[in-house]
Amino acid sequence: MMNRRWYDNEPACTRLLEQLKGTQHPEIRDFAARIMIHFCERLRKELANKDKLSSRVNSLGVEGLTSLYRFGSQKMRWYDESPDVHKAIGYLYTMPMEGLSVIGFKLGDTFGLLQVYSAVCYQLGQAPAQAEMTKIALTALESGREDAEEALISIVGKELYEAFSKHIARKNNYGK
Repeated sequence: MMNRRWYDNEPACTRLLEQLKGTQHPEIRDFAARIMIHFCERLRKELANKDKLSSRVNSLGVEGLTSLYRFGSQKMRWYDESPDVHKAIGYLYTMPMEGLSVIGFKLGDTFGLLQVYSAVCYQLGQAPAQAEMTKIALTALESGREDAEEALISIVGKELYEAFSKHIARKNNYGK
C-alpha cells in the first residue's frame, strides 16, 4: 500500500505531525512549530557541512523545485493556518528522509508532552503559560522524557496528566 502523504514514509515524522495537529491551543502549536524550525535549521546546517566535506554537488533538481513550489501553493491544509506551523512543515517537506527521522525522534516526546499540556489547559479553560511550555520543552530536550513528565505532573497534577496522556495516546493510536 502506498502512503498518501509525503510524511507517511517516516513513522516518527508522521507521529510528530499528528501530535502537532492534535495540539488544541494555537499558542502551544506555534511554540512547538518554532522549536521544530530551530531544530530543522540546525540539522540543515549540519547536513550542508557534511555535504561540503564529501565534495558532493548539492542541488534540488527539477523534481525538488516542483515539489517545493507545490508545497506552498494550496494553503488549504491544517498547517496553513499559522505562519510558524506552515514554515515548520515547509522545512520538513524539503528535508531528506534521514532528516525526518532525526527530527521525529528528537521532538516526539517533547511534542507529546506539550500536546497533553494543551489538552489539560483546553479542558480547564485556561490559557497556556509561556513559562510552563518552556519548562516542559527544555526539560524534555535536555533531561529526557521522564524528567519532563515529572515537570508536567508538577504543573497539572498526576490525575489530569494520566487521564489526558492515556486519552491522547489512544486517539493517536500509539499506546502508552
